[in-house]
Amino acid sequence: MVQTYGFIQLIMAIQGYGQYKDDFFNKLNFSFRQNSTLLDVGCGDGTDGKVFIREYGLKCFGFDLYKHENIQNAGLRYSRGSIYSNPFKNRQFDYVYSHDVLHHVDEPKQRRSMHIKALKEMRFACNKGGHIIIVEGNRYNPLFYPHMVKMHKHEHFTQKYFCALIEEIFAKDRVEYRFFEAHLYPFPFLFIFKIYETIMECFSPKQFLAYNVAIIKRA
Repeated sequence: MVQTYGFIQLIMAIQGYGQYKDDFFNKLNFSFRQNSTLLDVGCGDGTDGKVFIREYGLKCFGFDLYKHENIQNAGLRYSRGSIYSNPFKNRQFDYVYSHDVLHHVDEPKQRRSMHIKALKEMRFACNKGGHIIIVEGNRYNPLFYPHMVKMHKHEHFTQKYFCALIEEIFAKDRVEYRFFEAHLYPFPFLFIFKIYETIMECFSPKQFLAYNVAIIKRA
């Protein structure tokens, strides 16, 4: 019985990953050039790195403060480090990517000066003409706020603060914003949550959508 339950949970996890991957990257809606280089800042367990390698054919590098036990399975070139001590600082990349990382870089103090420093480091790591893609959860999203902010103590940025940071650091670059809803939903209730997602994206003010995304073309 325990073995059967574990197998079912595994299948649900795989299905959930596929749902989230498809939703998130479809809504990101960015065309990556095959065989280009990408730096995944705060790569975690390498989940997004797998997508970049398998789906987009990118040469993916990544670093994080902590080495996740599954990072060796992701296929990216990993090194331990932080945005303030980039282990790949001697090279620049076609794409620099961070996903829910920026609000962690100066915990627990959350100093604006350190957020700015982190963004400057991301810009420096990107080739001229390359792209920096910054994805941050929105603090006041109806699902994120009770779950991630209150329960798990993630200090997600407000949309206003996020955009102000981007506009300050990337004033000389071309910036495009995207705001959308995407979550890893409990698979048995996927249909119900998809109705919620559709309602949010059709009727909610963008200030409450789950993700704030800045896509910057470096001058």
